Amino acid sequence: MESSSDLLQKLKLSANLSDEVVNLETLQLDLKPSNHHQQRHDYDPDEEWLSMAVENLGDDDDDEVVNPFPKMIPNQLFTGQDDLNQFTCYVFMRRFGWSEGINGETVQDERSVTLQKGKLAMEKEAQYKARVNELLDEFIKWYLSQPVSQPLLQSLRHTFKEAINKPVVRNQTVVHVMEWLRHRIGDRGAHQHIEEVYQLMLCGLTDIWSAIRNAAVSRLSHVIDGFSLSELQVFFMSLAQICQSKESTWQSIEGALMAITGILKRFQWTGKLASSSVYDVSGGTQFILKFGKQELSQLPEFLTSHMHTIVYPLLAHRQLSIRENATKAFSAFLSRCEVKEALTSFTEALTRLRHGTGVSADQSSLPHLAVLRKDYRFLNAYEAEGLLGVCVYLIKHISPGFLLPNWPEYFSIFNLYLMHPASTVRQATSAVFKYLVAKDSNNPSMLKLVLQALCADWDMNFDLLTRDTTAKSTIYSSDLHSNGSESNPTSRSQATDATRSTAGSDMELRQQRKRHLSASGGKYCSVTSLCALEDDSTDSLFSKAWEWREGRLLAYELIVKFLIINHIHYLFPSYALPPSKFDGTVSTDDSLTPSHQSRMVIAHKPVQKSVSHGGTTLRQMMSSQGALRKTMSQDEALVEQDESNKKERSGSDHDLQETTMKVNEMKGLTRSGSDRRKRTIEERRSRTLAEGHMYNRPIPKHYSYYANSSHGNLSKKQNCIASSLLEQTRYMDKDLNKLFTVCESKQSMCVKSVISRNPLHDMNSPPQDVIALLNAIKALEKKSSGCTQLPNWLQYLDLDSMSNILCQMLLQTIGCLGDTRWELRRMGHQALPLITECIRWYDMAVLTTLWDKYFTPEATLASYGCALSLRFSIHHATKLDHFLQQPPASWKDPESCQRISLSIVDAIRGGIQRWCAVAKQLVQRPIIDKLSVVALEILMLANSFFSQLVTEMATYERIVLECFQHIFCHAYPDHSISKPPKGRDNLRAFQTPTNGCLNCCLKPASVNPYPQQVEKKLLTEIHSLIPVFIKSCQVDSAAALLPILVHHVKEYSTDEAIVRSMLDGGASIVQSLIEDSMSRPAGVKCASSIVDNIQLTFQEITLVLQDKTLEVSTIRQVLDMFLTLSHLTEGTEHLQLVFCAVSQRLELNGSTSSHFINMKKGSVEEEDSAFGSSHLAFRSNDIPASPVDDLRISDEDEDDREPPAHSQMLSESVALNASSGSSNTPRLSVSGGEREIRALTPTAAADEDDSGSDWDSWDEEEEDQTMTCSMFAEFMKKLKAQYSQVEHPGGPSPFQVELSNSRDRDRKLITSLLN
Repeated sequence: MESSSDLLQKLKLSANLSDEVVNLETLQLDLKPSNHHQQRHDYDPDEEWLSMAVENLGDDDDDEVVNPFPKMIPNQLFTGQDDLNQFTCYVFMRRFGWSEGINGETVQDERSVTLQKGKLAMEKEAQYKARVNELLDEFIKWYLSQPVSQPLLQSLRHTFKEAINKPVVRNQTVVHVMEWLRHRIGDRGAHQHIEEVYQLMLCGLTDIWSAIRNAAVSRLSHVIDGFSLSELQVFFMSLAQICQSKESTWQSIEGALMAITGILKRFQWTGKLASSSVYDVSGGTQFILKFGKQELSQLPEFLTSHMHTIVYPLLAHRQLSIRENATKAFSAFLSRCEVKEALTSFTEALTRLRHGTGVSADQSSLPHLAVLRKDYRFLNAYEAEGLLGVCVYLIKHISPGFLLPNWPEYFSIFNLYLMHPASTVRQATSAVFKYLVAKDSNNPSMLKLVLQALCADWDMNFDLLTRDTTAKSTIYSSDLHSNGSESNPTSRSQATDATRSTAGSDMELRQQRKRHLSASGGKYCSVTSLCALEDDSTDSLFSKAWEWREGRLLAYELIVKFLIINHIHYLFPSYALPPSKFDGTVSTDDSLTPSHQSRMVIAHKPVQKSVSHGGTTLRQMMSSQGALRKTMSQDEALVEQDESNKKERSGSDHDLQETTMKVNEMKGLTRSGSDRRKRTIEERRSRTLAEGHMYNRPIPKHYSYYANSSHGNLSKKQNCIASSLLEQTRYMDKDLNKLFTVCESKQSMCVKSVISRNPLHDMNSPPQDVIALLNAIKALEKKSSGCTQLPNWLQYLDLDSMSNILCQMLLQTIGCLGDTRWELRRMGHQALPLITECIRWYDMAVLTTLWDKYFTPEATLASYGCALSLRFSIHHATKLDHFLQQPPASWKDPESCQRISLSIVDAIRGGIQRWCAVAKQLVQRPIIDKLSVVALEILMLANSFFSQLVTEMATYERIVLECFQHIFCHAYPDHSISKPPKGRDNLRAFQTPTNGCLNCCLKPASVNPYPQQVEKKLLTEIHSLIPVFIKSCQVDSAAALLPILVHHVKEYSTDEAIVRSMLDGGASIVQSLIEDSMSRPAGVKCASSIVDNIQLTFQEITLVLQDKTLEVSTIRQVLDMFLTLSHLTEGTEHLQLVFCAVSQRLELNGSTSSHFINMKKGSVEEEDSAFGSSHLAFRSNDIPASPVDDLRISDEDEDDREPPAHSQMLSESVALNASSGSSNTPRLSVSGGEREIRALTPTAAADEDDSGSDWDSWDEEEEDQTMTCSMFAEFMKKLKAQYSQVEHPGGPSPFQVELSNSRDRDRKLITSLLN
């Protein structure tokens, strides 16, 4: 055998791959035992595969790697440390360095340059590379089978340092090192050289790339299981030093925190009793902590004494991932400590949150009052966010009885941070209040205590809610003259100074809106300016800060969302899907309803998430740990089952069939637009939670509220039956439900404070709500085996009824819709549908009373908010009405569930007539604004689903259609559809506000005319209702809408949802025209108005056909509409229009047969070439992730985005180019099949993104052009056949006549299509 230096020299000086293979095979033969020597020409792959299968049969992860070279160890082959370092570095860098790139380009191996390039040469080179990989894998196995020794540890550290610019090599080195230590940590050498082991592990844990850190952390647990406690202490202190050092990078701190979390998770509670050192916790239950095989009564002292000093400073770190991992580490620590440690940590966190207020725990003053001091400065946002994350965890795991004795102080602290200037802090604090309620879901007093404390002292201005919002608005007005021009906009007399021309700048428009909102919404300031204000009431002074209000809305959203889910799970128990996470930042439907089921919901747009940096990630982290992860049922499958059951039933009455048909038609009402399009804040809406999406376990329930009054009150026994938190609250408040006593009498509306100034209760006989809180405190006495002193503040507790609290929350939210701050307007639109739904489930009387009182014909803020809540409720009632007729299979008690749904449906049915009368007056106002749009939708819903209850159905139909036509005529004054019909020469002026909370115009008129902006707002809101509404309209009225709908197909071609609704609505109108034609007596001609509208539709269809941006499927539906309408007309003038349109469309595409042939030939050659290079690239870069399973970290969020198109590195190299957000390149994702093979090629990333590849775009263009030609050819043949059936004695058909009269260019192209 040659010397080690000679071997290294030969490997380095290999002239080409073939020489390298020879040198490696020679070394392999020298190291193999003599009985294993065989020549390469005798190699049988099948025999080797079978032998490997026999050797590995029955192996598991704990078995050691088979040593391929037992004859010698690396230390013997390379006696010098330098030679061993170089050989180890060569093995790993050569094996895994193929994919390393510079500036996104694959590194070209110098040894392959000598090969002649060509297909055969490239195949040969790929074979040599594959052979090199096989041989190097043998040497890596050789390393993994060696015992731990100092030379090997040093050589691996040397390899890691040498690969400083090669992330793939470092990653694979870490993977193999951790796997090696996993199997060999029990070796004597591992403990003798434990310091070197620490340093080697830290190389991976503190690497700059997140994928490498994750790979090291995911494999750390199996390694530290072999440590003794003393060794673990040394390693932990090394990690602690990294976390506390000011010189450490954030990447190394993150890795150290993740490693600390991994260490803590290896201490696991077990119920197995130990022979000694037993830890006894509540009720005599015995638990012990196990670390490996060691049994402990508590965590080691080196952990408990250092965790606080490590974690708390890092909770204030600027890097979000550091704060999140610090919270995770502390949570893992607290879950393995005694309750006393959790209470101590909670107290410490509150002390840190109290810092700067000048209030200590033993003082009677409340911390949130410090905001009124001029010298007060809020705590750093990062630190506050981290501390609140710890509080969320502790609240979820601490009994509520621990919090109640000091409730006023605790609420004051959290109240302080609910108005923090940083949005992320307010979001984190809102989660605290959610879990204060969710922690004890059987305590309605806790719910009322939290909600009333939040909504108290919010000074609502009654005059602001009931004031006419258009009184001081700038009103745009235009008249259509004979020439189609528009007059200059005019202003109302109250705001003549604010009038501006249509060419006004965007800045001027924004300033006008700001002045108007300031005038109508009152004067509000930032929380940092409260100290400069003066007010008679200190408590109401806080509501002047917009941050204070937004914090309340954030808390309302999460609490109400929990109440809805909790209520539905109890009332509609069923067997459904496996548990899934509930994200606190999304709407109820988004979280509970699977995407494929959302088609069954009459949907509004999903609630917008907060755009604050880092807020969503923190909220997701906190909600992922919750114990309230619920699921909903497969509603789509249930409805299909219901429909099949319907077919089997007999004797069903006509009303049932009609209701079922209408609800089935509602399936198409989902507003699913592209996620790529930006939506304005006002367009974001939350969905109401429809029935059928229930929890997956049957739960005992009672329905006291929904039962008939004759059943009487619940007995004590019935009260013990499990029920939702809302239902328990209603039962507790059964004697307090005097609605709106606060709201009706005062100009300034405000819920009373939770704590009164004077004692109210005798604690010997307290009221029911106080008793519930006392029981929670007394339950703590049993656990602590001590006597807990009852808090004095309970004597002053003054809880209001839940109805008043919910009413106040709704009115507060409505008031925010017109606020000067966009943050409050956004949160108002987010919270309004959820609060409305919560009130629906609690007591519909609250909503109906509000609607009767505040839903008026005046354009007030209260009327707008009530209109929105009414619209949500009608949508919900239409869904429930269907289930009343056909209960889903998920309803285990259909009779009771029907009573529940009937309470909501009956309330809507009982008032729909009077509410539609108000909506009618709102639509007929001369001004069109957001309130008009909502009122219009209410009329459409009533006509479509409650027509039997609406006496003025024809009037509402006429009003809706006239509104559509009125807006269209002003949006497109020069369009042929906008020409006034006979007898109607004068069209009323178009008026819309350009500022204020009800304006639909977000852009200046110079960018987009105001009528078009109003039309876009209208269609965005109600387009999904158009197909259903049209079916309830008269034929002649609906026909007037047909050309407008076809026009909108082209006008809004970028909005798939609107286009789909327009096509569905047009198809409904065409079907009605066919039915009308078939029902007319022979000889009776079609009405002239219908004929005129059909001709206008033909003109619009020809314009649509020329739009190249439309999908082929859309064009096909329009062509089908043209064929059907051709049956209903006697003339043939429209044929030349379609001939010209088709000709122009194909000329735009440049579609000729020879062009297609040439493109096909070229694409075949390119495809062959591309396949060859990709195949070779795959073979030459065949790099498995590792010889072991690629483990994942359970609590790490993976990013599954596709690689960017510009990247040319292999998938693993691409994956490593993501360091916790420091780069835009995604992490490694696991795929399978052909996609996995493509991911290994250098061009895989580019192939994934068609937009960046010229070849891909050519292929798509060729396919589209072929489909377009085929579609038009099929259409022309059908059109020709249709007119061939018309009687034409002795002459050509009308189709041939019109074709011969068309232009030569059009005639030739149409003839080629027909042939």
